[in-house]
Amino acid sequence: MTGKTHASCGIFVGALAIEYYKTDLFTSVTIVVLAVIASLLPDICHTQSKIGRKIRIISFFIRLLFGHRTFTHSILFIVIIGLGLYVIQTPQYYFVTIITGLISHVILDMLTPKGVKLFYPIPLTVKLPITFKTGGLVDLSLASALIIGSLYTLFKSNIDDLIKYFISY
Repeated sequence: MTGKTHASCGIFVGALAIEYYKTDLFTSVTIVVLAVIASLLPDICHTQSKIGRKIRIISFFIRLLFGHRTFTHSILFIVIIGLGLYVIQTPQYYFVTIITGLISHVILDMLTPKGVKLFYPIPLTVKLPITFKTGGLVDLSLASALIIGSLYTLFKSNIDDLIKYFISY
């Protein structure tokens, strides 16, 4: 999937976390930012990715050590990040947001023909039964649907009130 689709999913993850935890404005903005970063982070192994271009030297060495869609797209990576967040006593709403953002990235990449090395270091490629071309129409449609879902989640009560208003006339 493209960076736009991963970021859109991150925004959706953030919106769901905000809705679930009923956070204040500052925490809500932080949640969305962390969700987007987490949803892009596994592609640090690709120097041309959105996050890889920002920290190119780190991206280069991770790619050199592990390759693309291996360690950073694995359960092991998610567990290590989770343990690190636990050790530094990350608040639950940030913890859940970051881990869910990472998981969303891996699941979206499992929808591509290349799949991921989910059980790294075991060299088994995992992909879902239905796959889509990265950057294709389904990828773009998915990104659009995730943004619409995010907007609805964030503004649900306003949208519901608006719908009720128009239905009553």
